[in-house]
Amino acid sequence: MNFKEMLFLTYSSLKERRTRNALTILMIVMGCGLLVSLSSLSQGLINFVEQNFKKILPNQIVVSNTDRIQESSIEGIRNKLEVLFDQNVTLVEKNIPINNDTISYLQGLDGVQYINPAYQGVVMIQYKNQSQVTNVLAVNFENITDIIPSINLDLYQDNSSSVNHVIIPQKIAEKLFVNTSEPRKKDNQVDYFDFKTIYPNMVSINGIRDIIDSSSAQSTLFVPSLLNSTGNPIIDNSIFIDINNGKAILQKKNDYDLLFITYNDIDKVESLVSQVQKYFNNQVTILNSLELVKNITKFIIGISTFISSIAIISLIVGSIGIIITIYTSVVERTREIGILKALGGTNRVILGMFLTESIFLGIIGAFFGIIFGFIGAYLLLNGFLYFLNLPLSIHPVFNIIEISKIGIVVILLSIFSGLYPAYKGSKISPVNALSKFS
Repeated sequence: MNFKEMLFLTYSSLKERRTRNALTILMIVMGCGLLVSLSSLSQGLINFVEQNFKKILPNQIVVSNTDRIQESSIEGIRNKLEVLFDQNVTLVEKNIPINNDTISYLQGLDGVQYINPAYQGVVMIQYKNQSQVTNVLAVNFENITDIIPSINLDLYQDNSSSVNHVIIPQKIAEKLFVNTSEPRKKDNQVDYFDFKTIYPNMVSINGIRDIIDSSSAQSTLFVPSLLNSTGNPIIDNSIFIDINNGKAILQKKNDYDLLFITYNDIDKVESLVSQVQKYFNNQVTILNSLELVKNITKFIIGISTFISSIAIISLIVGSIGIIITIYTSVVERTREIGILKALGGTNRVILGMFLTESIFLGIIGAFFGIIFGFIGAYLLLNGFLYFLNLPLSIHPVFNIIEISKIGIVVILLSIFSGLYPAYKGSKISPVNALSKFS
């Protein structure tokens, strides 16, 4: 019997028992489709997390010289990133100085692109009749896009003007009811001694020490610029002012509180973090966006692996279905097997005939399972986002290699499932097979 004749017999058997085979294929399709859907959804979710964290902390390592952080009072916030920069956090005195010598040393480390120092503290911000105690970060406005890449503020190019701006995140601005209507200008010239006339919507900022010592309290006026929410608690819970103004208001010396280190090679991050920790003798807090992404990715993979086990059970059920289908086919075709052996058919021919049938079931199930997985991924994702009313831009990512592995596993599982019934069929004696029908 040649291969063409074997295929013909396989096709005839599948067609003759199409209802039973269709149910078996359906079980395989469900298991394979679920695996493909979960794999693509997991990869899509991982990509979504990576892209958003790149926006929040793009290629950055944040170094803080606070050696102990008290727990935040905001309910539900427990992760290190939010606790460190939440406005209700109490910061203790620093032990490790971060000065220009430190910056020069860190700038020479392999992988460091540039470093932006910052002062950090708590101030009182006032706008008309509203006031709020809030966290403040004093940075160099010329390099503000290094810290907030998405920022799009119309700060004046003239340095003497831009340093008198305060960047207020949306979260804080809503509490103060800040209105940043277009300021009135006189012949496009700014009189720096008459800010209140030119900018009627200015805000004032006082250092906490100035408020305590009311005899020397002096407010500093700033032109407000609003910043849309970024999702980064460092930015969304802090106002930003020029570094020189911050140094004066917070009464800082030459030691900085934070360093925003931007790296240029993601493969060198772990080594870079290790060197920074070693330099500071493990007495600084380091926030690494890459490490956060890795931790979240592990969590996503763990959840998807757990859910995938359900799909694997479906595949096992499909495999059992193949065993039952092929074994039943062997029993029903006992006479056919006896005739084939009487005509010279060998055990290998009979074994190949039933194995070919199980392979066909696996191939058909894998093919339609992959198609079902493509469709199912979009249906599951859109349904999940719709019912939970989540305006997230998540898209399934179909990895050809991973999908190919799933397809191959399904086919191999089908072959393995068909081995026993095919072997039993090949061992049937032609005399015994024909004697039952004599």
